[in-house]
Parts: sequence; C-alpha cells; structure tokens
Amino acid sequence: MRGLQPLWLACALLTTLPVSQWIRMPVTPVASGRSVACYPVVGLLLGGLLALVAWALDSVSPLLAAALLLAIWIGLTGALHLDGLADAADAWFAGHADPVRTLTVMKDPAAGPMAVASLIVVLLLKFAALATLAAATPVTVLVAAIVARAAAAGFMAAGRYVRPHGIASTQTASLPKPAVWLATFLSALCALALLCGLSWLVALAVAAVVLVFVVAWRAAWQRRIGGYTGDIVGGLIECVETLVLVIAALGVSVGMGSL
Repeated sequence: MRGLQPLWLACALLTTLPVSQWIRMPVTPVASGRSVACYPVVGLLLGGLLALVAWALDSVSPLLAAALLLAIWIGLTGALHLDGLADAADAWFAGHADPVRTLTVMKDPAAGPMAVASLIVVLLLKFAALATLAAATPVTVLVAAIVARAAAAGFMAAGRYVRPHGIASTQTASLPKPAVWLATFLSALCALALLCGLSWLVALAVAAVVLVFVVAWRAAWQRRIGGYTGDIVGGLIECVETLVLVIAALGVSVGMGSL
C-alpha cells in the first residue's frame, strides 16, 4: 500500500472519500510531490462515481436528477474547490491589483459579495448544464472531473506556489514535473477521446476553450501575485468543470454531432 501513498494523499486532499486509514505515516516530501501526478486518477475515481449516480438517476426528472447529482458532487469534494473559487474571486476584485492585499483578502475567511456571486453563478451553470445533458450526463461528468484535475496538475507544474507555508508548499517543492506533465497529457487525451464518442465537435470545443482558459487563468494570477495558491487551484478546478459541462450542454441544445 505504500506504493499507492501518493494516490491516497491526492484522494484525501481532493475528496471526502475515506482513504485516510491507507496513508502510512510519516508522509515524505517525495510522496507529497508525486500526489499531484495522481490528480487525474482522482478525477477518474470521482467522475466514475458521479457517472454511476447519473446513470442510476436516469429515470428521474431532469431537474431533480441534476439537483441530486450536484449535491452529491459537492459532498464528494467537501466543497473544497468551491471555497477556493470564492476566496480567489474575492481576492481578485477586492485586492485592487495589489499583490499583498490580494493574498491578504484571499486568506480572510469572510465571504464578500464577489465570493457569493461566483458560487451562485458556477452552481447555477452546473445545475442548468446537468439538467440539459440528459443521456450524455454520465460520460460528461466523468470527462469534466478528469479534465479539471488534469488541468490543476498541469497548472501546478507550470507555476510557482507563492506562500511560504500551506498544503501545496511541500507538494510543489518535490513535484516531479515530467511525471505530472505526462499524467496531465494522457488523462486529458483519454477524457477527450471519451467525449469524442458523443461528439467530436464538442470534444474539440472543450479542448480549445479549456486550454485557453487555463493559460489565461495562469497569466492573470502570474501578473497579479507572481504564482498561485491552493485557492487559485481550487478555483481553476471549479471553472474547468463548469466549462466542460456548459460546452457539452450547448452541444446538446444545438444538436451538435451525435449528442
């Protein structure tokens, strides 16, 4: 089980799955760094569970099924990434382009208006997209979970953690970049291949939009604070999941490909 320690660490950080008993202590910096390469695998596990739930809810009304699936999704992640999104949104708008103020606001547990607004918008978009997807829901949620965590792993490998202490400080100090890049590329490729089974046009749109968004997200925070924090990574995961769901739902709405 020690060889799987990086995977259990990634699961413990990104989900509420009961894996803590499998993490052998002490946790080495090497294992912590390798856990980032396991993020796409966590996406596969999480997405697989959500796909099963979506399949089980197939006969339920679309609105109720979407609400239940979204509630379970939030429960399985412990709303961790939603918290990151809220903190990042608050910091971006209340930081007034000042790096020190931005980091201070991001660390403040109080939720400002932009934090609340960002959560409402993201959850509303996810709910509407899930209600629209219908038969395409299981594959799409699987792809969204994998792609979002692959994007997070690649984002961490391409950036610099700016806080001296924090959950990601040990990870980034020992992060095996070649392994992370390989895991990011292969998992994203496999996820998009799954989406091609529904519509190659949607898969192409997802790949293009997500890539542009991740690059823009990195550039924006690089200019503002010179790197990233855990909240910024969490916000990225939420945004990428939402983009995948919304693009696929738009494909369903306009009859794109075989969706």
